Parts: sequence; structure tokens; C-alpha cells
Amino acid sequence: MAIVNYIEKHLKTFSVTSHKHHYWEIIYVTEGLGKIKTQDNTVVEYKKGEIICIPPNLQHLNYSSSGFKNIHCTIEDWTPSISTIFLIKESALTKDFYSLFKLLHSYAHSLPANHPINLSLYTCITEFLNHLLNESTTSKQTQIIANEIMARYTDSKFDIDDAYKLIPLSKEYLRKIFIQEHGISPSNFLTSKRIALAKQLILKKKDNNLRISEIAELSGFDDLAYFSRIFKKETGFAPTEYELKHLKTNKIESEER
Repeated sequence: MAIVNYIEKHLKTFSVTSHKHHYWEIIYVTEGLGKIKTQDNTVVEYKKGEIICIPPNLQHLNYSSSGFKNIHCTIEDWTPSISTIFLIKESALTKDFYSLFKLLHSYAHSLPANHPINLSLYTCITEFLNHLLNESTTSKQTQIIANEIMARYTDSKFDIDDAYKLIPLSKEYLRKIFIQEHGISPSNFLTSKRIALAKQLILKKKDNNLRISEIAELSGFDDLAYFSRIFKKETGFAPTEYELKHLKTNKIESEER
């Protein structure tokens, strides 16, 4: 489990001398702008609302002519998908991350490091960072497609071509870069979202009292036969078989307990 082993704030500061950390350092800029220069003369310019991720044992210095403020931490046992210094641009997501960061700063200084609240916040922080890094390493074009799918996948009238039409590039090119960046084609991403929702609804049939035809419709399928065929292809079970398998598994587990 990754652990935030240090978290502090910089009040208005103009420079931080050259130094390095044994673990990843994460900096959220709360005010001002400046530059970070590494031992290999890489310069990263930052401003308010951005996040800088600095890898372990990288000598670096931080300076600003107008001054900056930030919250910064080091994270032990975190292994992100990047290995070099990285800047995450300001977005709605970075603002949410800042809310988490403020919470962690507060509780890290008022509760023991191993308190359940802090342990939960460590997980939230690192998972959020992983998500931000993934978002930042994908192109704007593929993110538009992914966002459109996530917004409309429950609509049975939504077709993947609707997402392609949002971008003035060829369908084949967009499909290719989507696969490169997300590891799955847009159409398969759409199907996976729909089947994931269907599985959740099937496993909650006892509470929601939905028929399989209703679950298919709520999951974005307007044809029950097609839904059943795709569901079996993706899960290995017909929808009713999936439900029975889950009920049987729960019964066995209950009897063993």
C-alpha cells in the first residue's frame, strides 16, 4: 500500500534550494507561478492549479520571481505509469484532487499516520493521481470519444459513429489512436460499459425487481436477443445463467459461514 509519509505547505516562497527525495514528490500549486529545474537541466514551468510529479532521487530546485504557494507531499511505495518529472495541467479533476489534498493535510497533522481515515486518504490520493496521469497522457481527441461514450452509453439509440462525428478526423485514424491510448477500441469500450451496468442490475434483481428485458433496455440495448447474445459473449453466461450462478455462489458461501 502506498503511504503519504510527509505532507506540508509552502507559504509565499521565492525559491527552494536544490534537493531530492527518496520517494515521489507531489506538488499542488495553490498560488503564483514558477519553474522547477532538474539536475539534467530540464525546466518545468508551472502555475496555480497545476500538479507537478517529481520522481525519487531526482535533484531539483524550485524558483519564482513573483512567489508561489503550494501543498506538497512525498509518497512511499507508489509506482505510477511514468518515470520522469511530469506536469498535470489544471482541470476540474485537479480541483477535486486539491480538495482531497487539503483533507489529507488536515488529518495527517491531527490523527496518527495509521489511522483508518489517513489510510483511506492515502489510497484516494494515489488512485486519483493514477487517474489524472492516465487522463493527461491521452489525446484530446480520444478523450472526447471516451467522454461521449460514458455520457451516453445507456441510450440505446446512441451509436459509436455519433462519437466519431464529433472530431473532424477519419474514423479509422481515431479508432487506431483510441486503441493505442486506451488499450481497447471505442466500440468495445461502449459494449464493456453497457455489459458492466447490466451485470450490476442483474446482481441486484432481488432489490430492483427488474425483468431481463428491462435490464437490457436500461443498459443501452433495445433488442433482447442481441443483448443476450452479447452478454453471453462477454461473460460466458446468458443473463439468467449469470443470475443463477451468482445466487448459487452466495448460497454456498453462506452455508460455509
